Amino acid sequence: MVIGVGNSMRRDDGAGIAVVERARPLLPPGVEVRTLGGETTSLLDAWEGAGLAVVVDAVRWGRRPASGVTRIDVTAEPDAVTGFGATASSHGLGVGEAVALGRVLDRLPGRLVLLLISLEEEGHGEGLSPAVEGYVGEAVALLLVEVGASAGL
Repeated sequence: MVIGVGNSMRRDDGAGIAVVERARPLLPPGVEVRTLGGETTSLLDAWEGAGLAVVVDAVRWGRRPASGVTRIDVTAEPDAVTGFGATASSHGLGVGEAVALGRVLDRLPGRLVLLLISLEEEGHGEGLSPAVEGYVGEAVALLLVEVGASAGL
């Protein structure tokens, strides 16, 4: 399962959805694709029962990451999202809270991978900033590797 999170009417906040939409025609048959507006409980419902969930979202970092796209395998690195929450998300409650809540409620997928894209511009308006537009291709490639590896491709 692939989940793009964001709001395409808030500039770079739409990056997660842009990645998923660009990857959609390239995904193996049978891969479920969803787009969400960022509500934490919607993520829990979306990934419930999935063997693999790859969540793509745009985030605000307190420090500049080495790359425009950060990959976190939550299953392999459960502490990687500790303290990563609303301050990073552009949606209020974020992916970090969804992971924490999913753990408490035992509602995480079998394997969870986050692809997090660094926000540059988050004001109102359509279209991604040039920097984030560049990160989208990198995120699509990482997404295809995750889903392909899971499918045995």
